[in-house]
Amino acid sequence: MNGKEYLIELTNAQLPVIPTIDTLDSLDKLPNVETYIVKPKDGADSIDLKFVTKDELIDKVDPESKNTLVQPFINFEYEVSFYFIDKEFQYALYATDKDQRWELKEYAPTEEDLTFANKFIEWNNLDRGDSNELMLVGMNKVNFY
Repeated sequence: MNGKEYLIELTNAQLPVIPTIDTLDSLDKLPNVETYIVKPKDGADSIDLKFVTKDELIDKVDPESKNTLVQPFINFEYEVSFYFIDKEFQYALYATDKDQRWELKEYAPTEEDLTFANKFIEWNNLDRGDSNELMLVGMNKVNFY
């Protein structure tokens, strides 16, 4: 996928994701929290990610461009990534320490986890990359404290 527009689509489809908006006109879709995360829609990882208060949002979100994403800050314990090939579950990985998120270990999903993951596989209508190139589609389940 190019960019993170899919986060807006998943939020609007009311799938179980961290709610995400790209305009302050949609602020009512987010919970009222002390801290929000603002990040570029076409960004990667944590580059240019900012933690802001609700009052600071107006200075950080351009009302015209819709090139910035806003999410409530959620302090999670860990994030699980599920991997599928041709819509068939292959394996899941997670970082046991969120400060070392690239040190991954195998995660043994429950039936509930796989039911959760399959909601996103069914939502995603892509079969493969263009010209049969490798395409990776990740989805994550976040476990909260």
